Amino acid sequence: MNFLHLKYFLLVAEELNITRAAERLYISQQSLSNHISNMEKELDVKLFTRSPKLSLTYAGDLLVQTATQILDLYSQYLTKVGDINRHYMGVLRLGISHTCGLALLPEVLPQFQKEFPMVEFSLYEGNSTHLEDELAHGRVDLIICFQPIMMEDVEVIPLRDEELILAVPKQFTNEMFGERADEMRVQFSKGADIAVFQTMPFVLIKRGNRTRSIIDQYFSRYFFKPKLLLETENTITTLAMAEAGIGITICPELFLKTIHITSSKTTTEKLDFFPLTDPSTISKLVVGYRRDRYRSHFADRFIELTKQALQTGHT
Repeated sequence: MNFLHLKYFLLVAEELNITRAAERLYISQQSLSNHISNMEKELDVKLFTRSPKLSLTYAGDLLVQTATQILDLYSQYLTKVGDINRHYMGVLRLGISHTCGLALLPEVLPQFQKEFPMVEFSLYEGNSTHLEDELAHGRVDLIICFQPIMMEDVEVIPLRDEELILAVPKQFTNEMFGERADEMRVQFSKGADIAVFQTMPFVLIKRGNRTRSIIDQYFSRYFFKPKLLLETENTITTLAMAEAGIGITICPELFLKTIHITSSKTTTEKLDFFPLTDPSTISKLVVGYRRDRYRSHFADRFIELTKQALQTGHT
């Protein structure tokens, strides 16, 4: 049994479908079935039950844990050797939310790949809970998210403090303030008074998201009950709805960069951006990694490039 056999086994265990696993591996179903059968013969156990559908046996479930640890240790070893020899070969596995990734990676990744052409970059996208689970199980090396990180034994590197920004359709501002609209834009550019927007519709990220938790705590603190028109899983959707004049949204300042990526520059003319200056609305964007894992030179460099992008791209 070798590393290739373990990789094949883990993919079948993930898919629980020989056909899909074989397609992902670009090999025939028969070849993959033979690999699994040979492993079972070598270990003298059944790793899968074949009917009524493919599922792991107890022995197979144990091998998932063991094979994951073996391949992870091997990957860490190759990374260490690469650093020693300055070959910088290996894999950097990043966990990040879709919106953070859209805001950061187009700027960071090209430079990283230019400096480390032999390093494979792997991306996992999910919410904070999913990212922590991936980190806990060793399936990613770094995660970029907002504090707090709830899991233990994680080292945190601060990237930037993020203000929450109120994105208000300009037509709303005009309707509310009339001839004083421009005067209020100047005033609110230093900090918005949330109470003014009590009668206006809001479009927010769904509950369970950490940014939404901060927003809800802020609302509660100021006894503000938003006229909630729509909730969505995606911050980009909330910004699109705000641009369309459907409602006001709130998001971290960093996420405003996604407007320029997903829309024409002229669409930002449809929105006013007012910061929420209450200290409770300041969130910290961080990199998290497990203390018990080796952090490669190229992982350190990726963190440096991310910090530089955040400093130069501060909106």
